[in-house]
Amino acid sequence: MDDAEMENSVDKVEMNESDNESVGQQSHIGSSYMPSFQYSHQKMRQGLAKYISSSGQVITSAQHARFEKFIQEYVQSEYSTICLHTIKSDSLNYFNDMKRALISELSGFNGTFSFSTNFWSSADDQLGFICVTAHYIDSAWMLQRRIIAFRMLEYPHSDTVIFQSIMDIFREYMIDDRVFNITFDNVTGSDAIIDMFENSLQPPCGGQFSYMRCLCHMVNSMVQEGLKLMEAHIEKIRGAILYIASSSARQQEFSALCESRGLKYRELKPDFKDHWNSTFLMLASCVNYNAAISEFYNGKHDGSNLLCESDWEISFLFMNFLKVFRSVALSNSKVYSPTSSGGLFILRYISKCFDKHRGHSIPEFTAIYDIMELKLKSYCECMLPSFCLAAAMDPRFNGQGLDFLVKDISEYLSMPLLNMDTKAIGARLHDLYKGYESKFAEKEKPTSDRIPKRKRFDDGDESAVEKFLEWRRQKDIKTYGPTELHKYLGVDYTAYMTNEEFQNFDILAWWKDNALSFPVLSKMACDLLTVSVSAIAPEFVFSSTSGNQVLDYKRSMEPSEMLDCLFCMKDWEDARLRAQNWTDDDMVEYHADSEQC
Repeated sequence: MDDAEMENSVDKVEMNESDNESVGQQSHIGSSYMPSFQYSHQKMRQGLAKYISSSGQVITSAQHARFEKFIQEYVQSEYSTICLHTIKSDSLNYFNDMKRALISELSGFNGTFSFSTNFWSSADDQLGFICVTAHYIDSAWMLQRRIIAFRMLEYPHSDTVIFQSIMDIFREYMIDDRVFNITFDNVTGSDAIIDMFENSLQPPCGGQFSYMRCLCHMVNSMVQEGLKLMEAHIEKIRGAILYIASSSARQQEFSALCESRGLKYRELKPDFKDHWNSTFLMLASCVNYNAAISEFYNGKHDGSNLLCESDWEISFLFMNFLKVFRSVALSNSKVYSPTSSGGLFILRYISKCFDKHRGHSIPEFTAIYDIMELKLKSYCECMLPSFCLAAAMDPRFNGQGLDFLVKDISEYLSMPLLNMDTKAIGARLHDLYKGYESKFAEKEKPTSDRIPKRKRFDDGDESAVEKFLEWRRQKDIKTYGPTELHKYLGVDYTAYMTNEEFQNFDILAWWKDNALSFPVLSKMACDLLTVSVSAIAPEFVFSSTSGNQVLDYKRSMEPSEMLDCLFCMKDWEDARLRAQNWTDDDMVEYHADSEQC
């Protein structure tokens, strides 16, 4: 299913808006005209329901007296407030129409799905919710993502309750027989839950049930452990910045101090404690200004809690890790590019950072380093094989490239990675490929009626072109092996790539262009590339609560069916507009005057 097909479905169920279009008289001025507007209360109700349910607004937002005053005075004087019950009813009707269309589309989709699951709690931490997101590649080789459910969990939130809730959602959408992979967060991905899925789901092309543990959660977990041990140092820096930023007079004094030191004035801003990307940006803004900050702050204070060189040294060391972790989190917040194929490269990137800072002389930093590295090693031992399979579907790393990445990770982390050499990875790929070959080989095999007509030569029963193609096929078998996978792994696709082409490589476009050359393998690639390495909602990747995403109080008071409506509809509308990507641009803008690194 591609965007055009989804948009057609949207058009069919948008409450028959086109039937309510006002057909007014046209006011002609020369050759141009503007159609007159006729207000329709019924159409306004439908539009308001669509706006509230798909824009992330609180359902009571249209109840405010000032909203009514704004609409009446500046938009439409005939507007009258709609009661809350009617807004909820209209929103749910719109949601149910859209949901039926999506169920029809997904159940009729000729392919498999990967899913990500994450746990949410209410503001008082009593109610639990499960969010399930479907990931798939459509017929145009475009990556799609849809939240298909945001459901309240029965209490207590046991492993069985979580498992059964997810399975019920799969059955509701009639796709329980096409689950290729599930990416779990730390709550929904217990060993017991994974065992239940392994015993219940049959992979579409055979083999074992495939799952992924959230990479962003692992990164966030490392950050939180580091921040706990760094708190005393960062709190002193935060306090100094607050002291300067909270007074215009102090800012002027600090500006004069910067000028005397030959520094351009920098408007420093404190971070938000529960968003570590903000902590990184705060620390980065202090680079080259740390001496000036210390001089200014210490000169205004007496006592033992003054800023010292060691505070800056250890904080800047930790900042180097935060810079890498932020880059990783942002790269996995993107929705429309595969993340699974780049997972191995990301692990190498993180591992290289650890290797660079290994053996540092500051004992306190060594303790922080050791805790974070232990978490990374544990994750690599568990998830590296899955990353290798997906990375193999990237033509840039299909053969020896995998060996290069795995060996680097092993050396950077000083840990042996057993059975992860090129030969072992190849064996795992061939085992997986056998299932696809048995299911699709005959279906995709060219037949006489599918081969384009060619000019025949007087050489007997076969044309010269057909004989040449058969000769070429046999030559490829002798050179590479008998299957599409053998040929794919045997060719160096980077030989004629420039550095720019390598860096800007579009993996989905490549497979779209080469699907006819690899009719079976392309289906396996499609499945492996749908896997999401992150289960965390994008807006929570930097949050200290990412292991337990929390609804605010206003959301927590909504009925569960309304939460399902609001979360799904916002995502579906964003998907229709291809606007599901998320960045931390707002945080960057907040620190913009600080000219961070």
